Amino acid sequence: MLSFPLHQHIKEDALLSSYLHWEPLVDILSGETGMSSAGFPYICDDGFMNFINQIPHLFRDGQSILDWLNRFNDYRESLDGFTFQETDSLTRALQVLRTMVNTANVTCLSDLWLLRQVIEVHVRTGIIGLLLEGESIHPNLYAHQKGLDEHQLSIDFHFLHTRGYLEKEDSFFLIPDDPRIKKTLKVLSEAMLPSPVLSVDALVDWLSGEREDLNQQVGEAFIIDAPVVEMNSWVAGPEQVELGYRLAPMLLALRVMNVTPQLKKGVELRKYIPKKGGFEFLDRLLEMAGWTNKGVVTELGGRVFVRGPGPVGIIHAYWPYMDKLYDRVNQRGTYTLVSRAANVAASQDANRRSFKAANDALDRFSERYGFAYSVFVEHAVGQGEASRQRYDRSGAQHIHYFGADLEDAAIDQAEKQQELGLLPHKMAFVRNADIGEPGRVITYLEECGVGEESKVMIVGNGFHEIRNQSNEKMIEVFRGYQEAGFVLIFTEESALTDEHLVSTAWNTYHAGFRYVHEMSGQGLRPIWDKGIEDERWGWRRCAEEGGFVILEEYCYRSRTIYPFSRPGSDNPSISMTYFCVPEALVEELDIELPGITEDPAPETNDDQNEVESTEEVEDTPEETPNPEP
Repeated sequence: MLSFPLHQHIKEDALLSSYLHWEPLVDILSGETGMSSAGFPYICDDGFMNFINQIPHLFRDGQSILDWLNRFNDYRESLDGFTFQETDSLTRALQVLRTMVNTANVTCLSDLWLLRQVIEVHVRTGIIGLLLEGESIHPNLYAHQKGLDEHQLSIDFHFLHTRGYLEKEDSFFLIPDDPRIKKTLKVLSEAMLPSPVLSVDALVDWLSGEREDLNQQVGEAFIIDAPVVEMNSWVAGPEQVELGYRLAPMLLALRVMNVTPQLKKGVELRKYIPKKGGFEFLDRLLEMAGWTNKGVVTELGGRVFVRGPGPVGIIHAYWPYMDKLYDRVNQRGTYTLVSRAANVAASQDANRRSFKAANDALDRFSERYGFAYSVFVEHAVGQGEASRQRYDRSGAQHIHYFGADLEDAAIDQAEKQQELGLLPHKMAFVRNADIGEPGRVITYLEECGVGEESKVMIVGNGFHEIRNQSNEKMIEVFRGYQEAGFVLIFTEESALTDEHLVSTAWNTYHAGFRYVHEMSGQGLRPIWDKGIEDERWGWRRCAEEGGFVILEEYCYRSRTIYPFSRPGSDNPSISMTYFCVPEALVEELDIELPGITEDPAPETNDDQNEVESTEEVEDTPEETPNPEP
């Protein structure tokens, strides 16, 4: 904590003190900071709560904060009187603030895209109107009375709760006693038109200059006339909800065109877009977002263009569900499962770093115990990122590579990577391979004559895709892979509670991540078992009950969801990579195990504020220890 009179100095500087929210920012800069055991900075809990509850930080507000922080950083060099320790503390606080702003602006996009559609549906059902009249609603009872789908209505209410628009009293939901939130919902309910069609494919055609006939359609879709509501907290106002809905598919279109890697701070956007004219719609949208300034990419925009496509692509892949959300609520029609074709690239972006951690751990384990394997399987293969990394490291002379997936679209994408030479040319692919049915892959390997060889399987966020899970079913799945002799390395996102999601605001993208997975019948599970109301056992327990030994030394935890210390173990990692070895192999390699202990909580703050990622993010889904998102 600073003893230096920083507030007084800032107050006397006309430029710095002209920013509306400078005082809470200075409170955070002056507050306690520290370094995690992994060497990453963190702030105190009061600082984080003040940030999310007093300082708007989405879109242009976020860029305004970054501008202020940059000006302050220059200004502090002119000040004398800081001790060495105070200078270090200021540096830590500045880094954490920048990271929180960047994280929020990456993670908010997918949630806002969902929010626009959920709110619109419940304007149509009349539920938003009832809530604005002061009603409190029990979703299950209301669904039963009105003939609505209980499950869908419940997860819609919980999603609105986790994004700050509803509060929960027992099992009833109502609008918080906050005039800004009421005004936001009122504005959206009065001004909201049917969602404009914003197809990623159509936007790609428009940006590529191949469909000039789309100018009018895109222009109309990009019009945002929702009034600005000064929220003064993390909860999104109506303009921000409308912005996020339009920005999400636009960001994905730019990613499909492979433009986003070029869009760094200071770059002129138009140089990288084939379209020659009609930019006024795009310019207006990106200026409102704070991603560009007079056509030049801002600091905030550069970060979002790099990190945003991963989490947005994962959530946007569920557009078939959202397209039929009104029918789902009203129990009408049939519904199509999400196609992974839309999120294969996003999953690769999201999982790249967790796959690196998995491959690093595999190398360390193999070297230490002399473990030689000749079969490498990547399940939920996507574009084969884990296999690509292993191929780069180990080649294909002594390893047989296999990729497995339930979706043909994923296998098709992996085969394209193989044609490009990024995957081994002899790599074989197992189609129609449900990860919940171990026998499919096991039989295939036996037919290839390698069933008895030493095997490794890496899975990036694949087990949660097993639908209608029970604890018993997951144990049997793990037992199948364990008895077949696989060393199994898998990453899964944590199942976070409503309390976690509300109190961490935009520090993860897991509100939307949880929403779409619950809607599609997939099963997220916690890192550990404490406090899970529906009695879902954690991934660790299911794997251990299935006969695996989890070697803690080779596991990998992403950043924790809070950027400060929490009492006990209530600060879970966003995701975890588990290193699982069959019991028989533990004995064969003479692996000495530590004493049996309860599943440890993730080390506090070890991944301070990297974005969430999620399925597939690893934040953003590239979660590493505490990097900026």
